[in-house]
Amino acid sequence: MTFDDLKSLVGLTFREPQAAARALIRLDLPVSARWMALLVAVAVSAMLAWLSSQLFPLPEGGPAVLSVTGQPLAMAGMQLVAVVLASGLMAGVGRLFGGQGRFEDALLLTTWIEVVLLLVQLAQVVASLALPPLSGFLGILAIALFLWLTVQFTKALHGFHSSAKVLLVLIATAFLAGFVLSVIAAALGLFPEMTP
Repeated sequence: MTFDDLKSLVGLTFREPQAAARALIRLDLPVSARWMALLVAVAVSAMLAWLSSQLFPLPEGGPAVLSVTGQPLAMAGMQLVAVVLASGLMAGVGRLFGGQGRFEDALLLTTWIEVVLLLVQLAQVVASLALPPLSGFLGILAIALFLWLTVQFTKALHGFHSSAKVLLVLIATAFLAGFVLSVIAAALGLFPEMTP
């Protein structure tokens, strides 16, 4: 795949995300290439987050969870786990509702979403230097773009037709996964103790 092919695919992703998803699946990339693409994407994302944390240090007493942006390896590890989990949920929950998508294709699609969000993340870093108010807007745009692409890619992966139903299931799955993960984290003692 050439640089021009990648540019065309990015443009298609914004214009017709389902067509872009089908084009990605048709590439039939080896599973090893999909994992490699994911590793590169989360590594670049973690480096951009680190660069942002160096350019704009967090104020004292800021949210502790944001301090991970200053630790690229931890950040990359967390993103890797999140993308793999999202891929598993995209494939597994879709199958529960009659879809036929495979985990390998879901992994490729969620990795591509990560790549597209890297472009927004890069724009955010540049905007933070040139036009700081625009940076916050780009953050909101990134969340909306993530949701939109996830819904459209899930539809393409499984052959679903209703965006509203996919979005509702996506939100419900996110809440349920968050609840289960928080229970597991609490059971393992990963949450700090709350003092009265």
